[in-house]
Amino acid sequence: MSRKDHFFIGWSDETPAVDRRFLLGLSVLLLGSTGAAAYATSSRQNPAGPGTWDQGDIREWRGIVTSLPYPMLRYRSEDGEVRTALLGCQNKCVPELMIDQYRGQAVIVRGSPIRRGRHLMIATDDFGRWIEPVSVAEGDDELAFPEPEALGEAALSGMILDTKCWFGAMRPNSGKVHKSCAALCIKSGIPPAFYVRGPQNQRQLLIMTDENGAPVGEDILPFVADRISLAGSLERRGDVVLLRAATESMRRV
Repeated sequence: MSRKDHFFIGWSDETPAVDRRFLLGLSVLLLGSTGAAAYATSSRQNPAGPGTWDQGDIREWRGIVTSLPYPMLRYRSEDGEVRTALLGCQNKCVPELMIDQYRGQAVIVRGSPIRRGRHLMIATDDFGRWIEPVSVAEGDDELAFPEPEALGEAALSGMILDTKCWFGAMRPNSGKVHKSCAALCIKSGIPPAFYVRGPQNQRQLLIMTDENGAPVGEDILPFVADRISLAGSLERRGDVVLLRAATESMRRV
């Protein structure tokens, strides 16, 4: 009795055994190779970082505000240490106009914390009065913004990023995949930062201004999220280190 060859018929309810074995093996191979490729790609990505933002967690902070060079609040943390928080909105903006009238005064600020380690940005509460003056209390004089302390000139390499997303508002929050979002945030007034990683893996976050200490302009946007080198000067204001740098000194590396 001669053996019949298998023949594929598109409208048949039964697939020949040889075709079933081939398709099953091919499916296993494709699934395995796709999973391996996904694992290899994800393992090469930088970790998103430990930043958090719970928009429903509305809190109050008491301190002294300024809008120079960016909206900031000097407050006393739960452990009694005086720290500085950046101020932002729920969206891509900063509450600059409201702060000018309270500059240097004691206030209460309401909002949700965007936190990454010691770094804090308060996303102000859009649904109520987020800032109001309060009477001066004992110890408020310690919250006054200190005079800047010059730290000298520096030549650095690192990456420009927006503080709001890097603190925890967005993941991923750095690199090429975040370039357009970071540029839009900075263009909208979110303070930019220069993230430096030294030869011994030292890491430092520097709040960026132009060479005169004013908020950066849009000429910085092409360099956002790229690895660059620059030259500038450093100054300390309490627990915040500012980097003054001209766009002309920036070079991609």
